[in-house]
Amino acid sequence: MAELEIRDLEMSYDKHHQILKDLNLQIKDGELVSILGPSGCGKTTTLRIIAGLLQQTGGQVLVDGTDVSKLPVHKRQFGMVFQSYALFPHLTVFDNVAFGLKQRKVAKAEIAKQVTEILTITGLQDLAKRFPAALSGGQQQRVSLARALVVNPRLLLLDEPLSNLDAKLRVSMREEIRRLQQRLKMTAMFVTHDQEECFAISDRVAVMNQGKIEQFDTPQTIYRAPKTVFVARFIGYENFLPVTAEAGLTYHVNGVALQVAAAVPQAATLTIRPDRIALVDAPGANTVAGTVQSSTYLGNAYRYVVVTKLGTLKVDHVGLSRLADGAAVQLHFPQDALLALQD
Repeated sequence: MAELEIRDLEMSYDKHHQILKDLNLQIKDGELVSILGPSGCGKTTTLRIIAGLLQQTGGQVLVDGTDVSKLPVHKRQFGMVFQSYALFPHLTVFDNVAFGLKQRKVAKAEIAKQVTEILTITGLQDLAKRFPAALSGGQQQRVSLARALVVNPRLLLLDEPLSNLDAKLRVSMREEIRRLQQRLKMTAMFVTHDQEECFAISDRVAVMNQGKIEQFDTPQTIYRAPKTVFVARFIGYENFLPVTAEAGLTYHVNGVALQVAAAVPQAATLTIRPDRIALVDAPGANTVAGTVQSSTYLGNAYRYVVVTKLGTLKVDHVGLSRLADGAAVQLHFPQDALLALQD
């Protein structure tokens, strides 16, 4: 177990291609932190710098207060799980898991003991003599995880480890990763582009955009209170209202006054989730008239596209009957659900 700190990290391949800029992040001992972001935002580059597979052009990687930036990969004592599993096809499950211990010249009896123990913990004990080709994708990923864990790493690094699995298997494997991480009290960093995946297992989440961290907080806080337009869009907010004027907790959008629960200085945009907009019978505060343009059945609700003075909005409403296209409606925006965002 260890505490990880990334301090002023920079990475560029030349002056025109800067991947990371002044990246700062701190992970507590025993914490699982996810880096969430779209392809090309720099999350895998960050992970590979931490692992020692890439050399940064600036900044430091500190483990328990010691700079490990100059240490080679094998001396960092980290475990890494790759997207591609990276198993040796000619080795059995047992020998794949034992590989790191053999490289460290651990005694044969101790290797047998440690490998058997980790295979039991990961539910692979009955597959020890099989080769990777005889395993399912989920089993191969579990072997990759066991191989990373058996060396008792100071830090566990996971690079999109579930992206090659089907949806059902991804859910069970992410639960397995979280169970093992908590059981072994291991510090871990998990890189993914999947919001649901990282929210389900993380203590905290760093949302990354173009080489910078836009928000670093608990999954619950990021979901309920994104700070920027990018973060809100990335985690699924769909209604964005450009602010034309502000005064305390009141923001004006196209001449309509809307009140929020928490003001944000120099906020440029308001946002609200489709399922937090309420259909009401009469106009009032934080309410605007609209006309239903179209509707879609979602299973547990109808999604309406509603044209209003604020703009065209998406509204999810649970109801047994569908509103007709062209129907007049009143939309209410609860103050605690309407968020002010910075660009």
